[in-house]
Amino acid sequence: MKQQKKPIIVESDITVAQHNELVKARFNMSLMETRLFIALLGRINKGDTDFSLCRIPISEISSNVDGGKAYQDVKEAVVKLSSKVITVETVDQNGKREIISDPLMATCRYKDGSGFIVAQLNSFVKPYLLQLKGNFTVAEIKVLLQLRSYYSYRIYWLLKSFSYNSNTFSVKVEDLKTMMGIEGQYPNFYDFKKWVLLVSQRELTQTDMAFSFNEIKEGRSVKQLEFIINRQLSLPMEEELNLPNYLQSLLSEIGVSLNSMQEISEMLNSGKIDQDYIYFVIKELKNKKSKGSIKSLAGAIYSAIIKQHLMEAYLSEKNQHIYKQPVTAKKKEESKPVVKLKLKDQEEGFAAMLKRKVAPAKDFTTYLASLMADGFRIVLINGEEYLIKE
Repeated sequence: MKQQKKPIIVESDITVAQHNELVKARFNMSLMETRLFIALLGRINKGDTDFSLCRIPISEISSNVDGGKAYQDVKEAVVKLSSKVITVETVDQNGKREIISDPLMATCRYKDGSGFIVAQLNSFVKPYLLQLKGNFTVAEIKVLLQLRSYYSYRIYWLLKSFSYNSNTFSVKVEDLKTMMGIEGQYPNFYDFKKWVLLVSQRELTQTDMAFSFNEIKEGRSVKQLEFIINRQLSLPMEEELNLPNYLQSLLSEIGVSLNSMQEISEMLNSGKIDQDYIYFVIKELKNKKSKGSIKSLAGAIYSAIIKQHLMEAYLSEKNQHIYKQPVTAKKKEESKPVVKLKLKDQEEGFAAMLKRKVAPAKDFTTYLASLMADGFRIVLINGEEYLIKE
């Protein structure tokens, strides 16, 4: 009997994050293992302190959901992923090198006919996936699941990790092979180029990490590669969004995808919503998330902004002068004094107060929302963001 095929389920607005040490770690996976790992990443919520035991539908990682071949493929992925070890090499503050090898999975199992894989990540890898506070990289699940090659997956993450600071980066060929867990393979550079680099380049052309590369030789051998991210072929980048920088950073930190921010930007620029409404939504839904009534904060915020679910509540508070806009005086001589605060200074000052445990709010987002409620608005002046109140 011909195997039944179903489309892979791809969530449209979920981002996942990894610490950059994990992005550059040494490991190797099959395509099925990679998709299972992505599915687990997609079930991590910002703020989680432990990994949950997850049920992953087979249809989420494979188009073959029935038959002996499907069971064999899943069985192989489960067994191999269960034995996977992640190796990270770091240097401590004293310059001492350290190598850390930890098992990736706590458990991974599948019962024939159940339709689900039950899996949980190992607590040893929590520093690379939970409570990330810096030096991490974010990617969209729908992009990752479109990739058909494990090599494309690894190069995509690597390009992403460098893309925030530069359009180019260089890496030794042997170091790149080590990261991918293929040391000793493809001794002939022509084969490595054909089966790894060109396959990845072809796949990533349709993503936000399209790239070209230069071969750097020592003598007659290619020893190093220079990757160039071709942004003109890529999806819109953050700097092209017509959103205030702080708002872009805030939405990105929450996990709102680049495409979703583009939609939010279009609504903002069309006048359908204003900045105050966005900050109102973030404040309200963060409070609900803290009470456990929201599972995906990013998805809830995106939906509330685009579909304007909270507009009635926002207008109600605005009419009570909680979120009022400053009124421009009719005559120059009657103008009230203007309060102008540099946003970056306010954020740094809040961080200092938070450290001394004297902050007026639990986080800067809540504090900023209170300032907006008091009549402040964010204005870009000579490339710097200011809070202005007239």
